[in-house]
Amino acid sequence: MVVNKVFHDTSMIITKHLFIVTGGARGLGEQVVRSLIKHGAFVSIFDINDELSHKLVNELGQNECYFHGRTDVSKEADVEAALEKTIAHFPNTILRGAVLCSGIVSPPKAIQGYGPELSLTSFQQFEHVIKVNLLGTYCVAQKVANVLLKNEPIGQDGERGIIITVSSILGLDGLIVGYGTSKAGISGLTLPLAKELAPFGIRVMSVAPGVFDTPIRNRSSNNTRLPLFPKRLGDPIEFADLVLQIIQMPMLNGSTIRLDGALRA
Repeated sequence: MVVNKVFHDTSMIITKHLFIVTGGARGLGEQVVRSLIKHGAFVSIFDINDELSHKLVNELGQNECYFHGRTDVSKEADVEAALEKTIAHFPNTILRGAVLCSGIVSPPKAIQGYGPELSLTSFQQFEHVIKVNLLGTYCVAQKVANVLLKNEPIGQDGERGIIITVSSILGLDGLIVGYGTSKAGISGLTLPLAKELAPFGIRVMSVAPGVFDTPIRNRSSNNTRLPLFPKRLGDPIEFADLVLQIIQMPMLNGSTIRLDGALRA
């Protein structure tokens, strides 16, 4: 019996290729930016935080890391402008994918809830979070996919690129009306979008993190439940390492991976 073994040259899909990271100025997105560049990639940050984005670009080097300017992922014109400037900044580099980390837990305080002490989720609050998290994710995914379609296929599988989104265990386990629903939507988007783009060699994956040691966790809660094991907060580098593995593993497609130490919301 003859077994045909398949060996993949996975290094080429990261090294010297371009990736977009939304929410790349801090938290999980920042670590993804750092890890991609450490592995030889070029990165463009899409973020609304000018100060932190410029600081990161100056630290990592403008030849490897780029920030067009304040980019609201929920605004199609912002995303199109950032993508156009990114491609112009890296004219001889192929865009190979995007890691979509941007998102908000709750709407601005100016948008009020309803009911007792205005503590329930109003339509305006729900709409705002859905627009930023779910529609913003799809806006960037669709614009990036349109560029990836033009890539020449690489490797024996003919892959053109990858889109990785960020869901949450709060979405999978059903907690927080606006945020949880938006993250459930992102997870639910994964397989349909993967099926739509599969004929063109574009993969779609999602990661659903548990509680990680990031600024968004510090702002949202002082009473953090720890995972079953390991009994600690997740380290952003663990998230970034998983992202790198997903990029380099062609058989990962159309799924959401929980990264939560068995924690359930």
